[in-house]
Amino acid sequence: MTPAPIDPRDHDLLFGRDALKPGDAVVHFEHGLARYDGIERLEVDGAVHELTALTYRDDGRLKVPAREGRDFWAYGAPAAEVTLDRLKAGDWIRHRDAMIAELREAVDALMAEDRARRSHEAHPVPRDPDGLQAVVDGFRFEPTEDQVRAIEAVLDDMAQDVPMDRLLIGDVGFGKTEVALRALAATALSGRQALLAAPTTVLARQHFDTLSRRLGAAGIAVVELSRLTDDRDAALAAIADGTAQVIVGTTAVLSDDVLFDGLGLVVIDEEQRLGRDDKQALRALCPGCHVLSMTATPIPRSLAAAEIGLVAVSVLATPPRARKATETTVRTTCLDALREAVAVERDRGGQVFVVCPRIEGLADVEAALRDGLDAEALTVVHGQLPEDELEERMLRFARGEVEVLVSTTIVESGIDVPRANAMIVLDADRFGLAQLHQLRGRIGRGDVAAAMLLMSDADEDAVARLDAFAACDEIGAGFRIARMDRDHRGWGEIDGEAQSGHQSRLGIGLYRHLIRQHALGPVDDAVAA
Repeated sequence: MTPAPIDPRDHDLLFGRDALKPGDAVVHFEHGLARYDGIERLEVDGAVHELTALTYRDDGRLKVPAREGRDFWAYGAPAAEVTLDRLKAGDWIRHRDAMIAELREAVDALMAEDRARRSHEAHPVPRDPDGLQAVVDGFRFEPTEDQVRAIEAVLDDMAQDVPMDRLLIGDVGFGKTEVALRALAATALSGRQALLAAPTTVLARQHFDTLSRRLGAAGIAVVELSRLTDDRDAALAAIADGTAQVIVGTTAVLSDDVLFDGLGLVVIDEEQRLGRDDKQALRALCPGCHVLSMTATPIPRSLAAAEIGLVAVSVLATPPRARKATETTVRTTCLDALREAVAVERDRGGQVFVVCPRIEGLADVEAALRDGLDAEALTVVHGQLPEDELEERMLRFARGEVEVLVSTTIVESGIDVPRANAMIVLDADRFGLAQLHQLRGRIGRGDVAAAMLLMSDADEDAVARLDAFAACDEIGAGFRIARMDRDHRGWGEIDGEAQSGHQSRLGIGLYRHLIRQHALGPVDDAVAA
């Protein structure tokens, strides 16, 4: 097969291209996980030979002629942060072969799915259907260069009779929705229905409000289907008879009583938050429909598919011009500091997120903050609330009717609150770096500089990890943070839900090499990387 090309800059953002240096962990194909100690030159009978120096657990040392990308590969983390293999212990070969067999099976499944997808003919969508300019004119900002490239790529894909399968990756707030909106509009104006599926009811409602306003300018009818839909029967009827040109919903759209009338495009927002079965069901709603998936933190399955060219990729790495960096600080837990941070933000007219890792901690935080606040100024949300109550509280905060939202990570997904410019995260060490970055993306969405305070009483190593995250506070740091988190947790399983698994023992370099080699044939990483 011929892989779909990935722009070199996009490829580097996704997979990294850092030079190997002494102290890094590497994986030798025959000997396993070791510390790379550099290249040593040895003269024998007047000839100079280059030897790679590797150190294993229990001070096992190896010096061999070896080349990166052929004999060994970067693992993706400092050797001090991983458990090295024992030299010549025999365990590595057995585990390696088992992991390779499982990896190949997963890649075969991906390729089979792709062949099945391509066997159906898609409905080509004209690149510039009548009415699209009215939608374009409704965008209040100048699109970034990356947005322009992504929009062009998506419209080009949809103009073909081969079903599009494109992954749109962009940092939080970098304009993925605008790219999707243009695709939805073009599809609807071409006479086909389009669907945008979101992982939560609140996010679906926000998308519905945005699309109704923007697409209405072109006379496009938008219908919502979720728990917040007032008249479900009317919505179902509009979808079935084609009156609804664009449908926005949660996985409620997968119900058996939802009948589409010529579905041409499915957009899956925040794909990392939806389960594999739901995503497959969304893709199967109409054989031959175009699919656009969006995420800030791509999952292993998506990265693997991108690596071997089964999906096309667009990356939004250029920040919006008005976006300001969020100042991020780390300190030990202190209720007085928590109350002070909330008061400072309220005094400047902003709203505040206070995030806890567990439901059990919410009551103490609420009690600490209630003093001095009006009853209506603070609300608490978590996953054990009745759904109707949870959604109402979230929407009240989004509408600016509540100043302080105390919550679990249920707020991680998509909620857009322009006046929310401060976030305090308690027990921050319990969160992954990518998760913290998703949370940080909930603030600073307007033109006011935002602040994030991470509180933790964890050990020195955990705090150092938080300090590293706080240092990555520049606009567009999401890719660097995703790579840091991936290096810490592993790549995870391609053919499953787990985000860290035994396959991570292969390391990033060998993992990528094996995927490409199995799918594309012999690959020389030293040349291809």
